[in-house]
Amino acid sequence: MTGDAFPRLGAWVKLPAPESVELLALAGFDFAVIDAEHGAIDLRTMSTMIALAHGCGITPFVRVPGTAPRDVQVPLDAGAAGLLVPQINSVAQAQAAVRAVRFPPLGTRGASTSGRAGQWGSALLGDYLRSGNDDVRLIVQAESVPALTAIGEIGAVSGIDAVFIGPMDLAVSGQFPESSPEMADQIQAAEQRCADRRIPLGTVAAGNAAALLERRGYDFLVLGADTTILRQGAHELVKAARTATPGVGR
Repeated sequence: MTGDAFPRLGAWVKLPAPESVELLALAGFDFAVIDAEHGAIDLRTMSTMIALAHGCGITPFVRVPGTAPRDVQVPLDAGAAGLLVPQINSVAQAQAAVRAVRFPPLGTRGASTSGRAGQWGSALLGDYLRSGNDDVRLIVQAESVPALTAIGEIGAVSGIDAVFIGPMDLAVSGQFPESSPEMADQIQAAEQRCADRRIPLGTVAAGNAAALLERRGYDFLVLGADTTILRQGAHELVKAARTATPGVGR
């Protein structure tokens, strides 16, 4: 992996609409995560989103549902700059993700230069293989207490570029109550483990938490989703209109 810094601020793309990527780029986001785990996005739409992201100057990542060949091969050959792989709880699972995503000798990913990542057949095979192993970013998600405990070892696996702490799944899997001090302590300890090993770290940043999280050492942040941004923006518009002119529209 090259030593380039991670793009800093991003958003989930959950709506199956390529225009979401374009709008996020116009808003100034550095990267978009096309969510194939939770979003209803088919492969054709994903490919279009990746192409549009490249054209708009926003970095396209894809959150895949798993590490089956079909999960990782299509977005990578479509030109995704990296993948987020959910529910990585151990070194063994991290190593399995590397095998699925990287070309030999690191992994077992199949090779074909006929897609966008291979410049539609015009790229030299060596350049295509080098880019897949050195330039494509593999980010694994730590979303359980065992994952946080082993986060240093997980992030140190050769072929992995960063770890992303997922607080919602962590709360669910660990059965932590909302605003749990125990969960906060678990996350803080995981942050320190990553700092000790200089492992790039990301997470979600709700509300105005971005500045605080950056001070705590996070390298990249997902600020929300296209769906949430639309809902919140629509809510504020309606709220402002009803406050200004009570009874309008009722």
